[in-house]
Amino acid sequence: MINKVLDIVDKNFIKVDILNGVRRSQDIFYERETECFIAYDSERLVGVVTKKELVGAHPNRIIADVMSNKYICIDSCSHVWNIREIFDLNRDINIILVEDENDVIGYITRVTLNTELGKHIDLLTGLYKSDYMLYNAYNFIKSGKDVALIFIDLDNFGYIDKKYGHTNGDAILKDVANILKDTLEPDSYLCRYGGDEFAIVTPYSIDETRVLAEKIVNSINSHSFLNDIHVSASIGITGCSVHNNKMENTSALINKLVNIASLASTKAKQSVNNSIIIGDVDIEAIA
Repeated sequence: MINKVLDIVDKNFIKVDILNGVRRSQDIFYERETECFIAYDSERLVGVVTKKELVGAHPNRIIADVMSNKYICIDSCSHVWNIREIFDLNRDINIILVEDENDVIGYITRVTLNTELGKHIDLLTGLYKSDYMLYNAYNFIKSGKDVALIFIDLDNFGYIDKKYGHTNGDAILKDVANILKDTLEPDSYLCRYGGDEFAIVTPYSIDETRVLAEKIVNSINSHSFLNDIHVSASIGITGCSVHNNKMENTSALINKLVNIASLASTKAKQSVNNSIIIGDVDIEAIA
């Protein structure tokens, strides 16, 4: 599930007039632990006052003297990953106001975002979990780009884990994660899907994606893993183009792609000759 902004929005804020005294806001800050004050001139949003501005402000000043204009407003239907992108592009912004029908209903800070994103990071490999990959697949489809999924499944990893121990198994997973990161192009997105499975979403055609998959297989096969343990991977690929299709159920399409790519990787594991198998998706049946 792709988390929405509403899942993490902080609604503990107060709307204030720019002519209000700072002392009152400081009292509210200390009494109620309210750290965000939205400043209005009549009914027009003009600034924000946060803990940073309040703590050092003289109590006899007015809100207009201490408020900051370093904020951005977003719609409440936005995704959590939208927030990450906005903060990454605006390094001087530390607060984002969340609006519903042009009315502020809450806010998100960098601290709030980082706390939420921490839940989506795989602690062993440092990769994001599947939600990040699914969000970017959603964006590719909505923007009319090609979308292809690469599902990477390590061969005989359960056996390796039992024979060489979990410590060595964890080290292998970390190495594979680094190999994938080094192989990845900037316009593609990687996640640890679960266990010994990884997934990549790309805006490429199937043929281009297969070239990337072959590069991944070769990189894993040629890597010197701890204790000279041999590691290989089986890969399933699927994808589609929605340029000329009306796609109303994007989530259903993404789920279908994931399922087909996963099944293709399983077939690749069972194949003697093919480490990469491409699965077909019937987009017309989903659109």
